[in-house]
Amino acid sequence: MIENIDNNIQLFIMGVCFGFSLYNGVTKRSRSWVLVTLFYAAFFLGSLYWELFYTFRGDTPSKFYVAEFSWYVSYLFLFLFLRYQKNTKKTAVPCRIKWVIPVIAGGLSIYYMTFGQITSNITSALLMSLIGMESVKGLCSDNRKMKQVYVMTLVFFSLEYTLWTLSCIFDEISVSNPYYWVDMMTSLSLFLLCVFVRKALKDEVAL
Repeated sequence: MIENIDNNIQLFIMGVCFGFSLYNGVTKRSRSWVLVTLFYAAFFLGSLYWELFYTFRGDTPSKFYVAEFSWYVSYLFLFLFLRYQKNTKKTAVPCRIKWVIPVIAGGLSIYYMTFGQITSNITSALLMSLIGMESVKGLCSDNRKMKQVYVMTLVFFSLEYTLWTLSCIFDEISVSNPYYWVDMMTSLSLFLLCVFVRKALKDEVAL
């Protein structure tokens, strides 16, 4: 029951964010919104596959490469969006603290590898490191309009790793499993990310 509730909440939120970002991408003809749309579309498809598998098979996928690939693609589009917002006219500000991100991602990845899935853990660590480092660099820059987006992206980064860590510790499908509550918080963080992206891009010109 809690699995279905969690999955459907995520699907609903991702669907709303995808529809909203698609509308902005089409009406504003903005490259930034196109990247955001692709991010939410890929994340939505991964979540949809997961929920359909659970609905028809009554269990979570033991081999979830389809969902993983969709999520990896979504991480890549999120990174490209953050990268595209970089102000190339300004001199880069040294930001050594960004290296904390790959240390965290790499360390946890090694822990996750003890449960299997070496390739997928390395892939997710690399992509999430790119997202996290780009967000930290953004906070070190003078790009004020994107500050809330960078912060929420780091919140998403933290929640994802909390979620993956909990999945290694808890495996029961019940309301008492903190995994599902953190997953719902992750979905909420992605909704708030969309809200902050809208605020940051309100003055962006079309392509």
